Amino acid sequence: MELLSRPRSVKAYPLRNEKLKGWEETITGRWTYSDLVADPAWFNGWISFDALRWNSYTKKLYCGLNSLDGDLLYAFDPQSSRFESLNSRQWTEKYDVKIHRTLLLNPADRCLYMATSLLHDLDRQQEAKGGKLVKVDPVTGAYQVLSVPVPSLYIQSIAADWKRNILYGFTYPAEAVFRFDIATGVSRILGYIGNAIMFAQPHNSVVDRDGWLWGTWAETRAWEEQVGQDPIRLFKYHPEGDRFVWFGHGLSRKDTGKELLTCTPHISHESGPMQETRHKDDFGFCDSMTYDGGRYIYAGTVAGVLCRIDIVSGEVEKLANVIPTGRFPALAIKDGVLYGAGGLQGKTQLIRWNISGDRVECFADLEDQEVQTRPARIHEIAVDEEHRIYMGENDNHHRSSYLWIARLD
Repeated sequence: MELLSRPRSVKAYPLRNEKLKGWEETITGRWTYSDLVADPAWFNGWISFDALRWNSYTKKLYCGLNSLDGDLLYAFDPQSSRFESLNSRQWTEKYDVKIHRTLLLNPADRCLYMATSLLHDLDRQQEAKGGKLVKVDPVTGAYQVLSVPVPSLYIQSIAADWKRNILYGFTYPAEAVFRFDIATGVSRILGYIGNAIMFAQPHNSVVDRDGWLWGTWAETRAWEEQVGQDPIRLFKYHPEGDRFVWFGHGLSRKDTGKELLTCTPHISHESGPMQETRHKDDFGFCDSMTYDGGRYIYAGTVAGVLCRIDIVSGEVEKLANVIPTGRFPALAIKDGVLYGAGGLQGKTQLIRWNISGDRVECFADLEDQEVQTRPARIHEIAVDEEHRIYMGENDNHHRSSYLWIARLD
């Protein structure tokens, strides 16, 4: 892996800019959801950019937020550098506080499809109605609440089979995968994928060229008190005949398997070597997926591994350990180039890899030098026609999270 000190340019774009205090001292491990909602600074200022979608028709970036006030959807115009609210409070309710990896663009009707997730505790489940599937016209602003597909449960991610007019979703806190048929408005749970030991669902999933939905599931060892060797595994589902294939393996681990790409040490030129995080519970948790439209699905893991899934055989190949601090939740492919981003505690980085080549570039210094700040974490990326990279920051506990734009060349 080739090491580069920093992208050509990195700039932060604040939507809100609230300074947040007390996370380590009084909040984490102590506050409840009710405490967060009752505090004006956290209620209005604690936002994350949890979902991004570039729209080549409007030439705007659409941003799905984590925001306690229900103001969850914005458009960002890179020409004017301005945000525009799309008035999501027309359709959000009290417990709709997050658009989390659920922002898709339908090329047929050019509308956005999304879903809502939660932050509240289980003691609110009788009044919290469940996550919504919503359609929004980005030009007119018209919206349609399509369904609450699984009452009382909320939706962490969705994937689309536009050819068959199907949306798939993964629920939380109980983990199930559901199918929603857009034409009929009918939804149903296809299967349960979690257990009582660990979180199992993919951070996002994809549908391949043949109509298979790919995701992850967790073994249930009710007869034993510890997990097995492959506790999180792959599955695929096809709507014709409701066919599931449950694989006995999952994604690559950090400390096992041969790497197909050579990596050199990850170094930040500003702050010295990046401290590598050891992941004693590295089960190959799927932190991101993106599909090249052909044979391979590329995946990033919580431990920072880049790997790929062969959609024909279901086999997984380990490509490289690329994020030394862990978390690899952002992947995108544009014009045959794979972009990725991740990291923790301000040690965030970008990678770029021409899939037909053998050289991976690592950009490890993501700082807006004008305001002297870095993203705490990167949760999602999108890439436009000019190969500008948009990065959504999340879970910053000291200020509102920002939208970031990087140019690499």
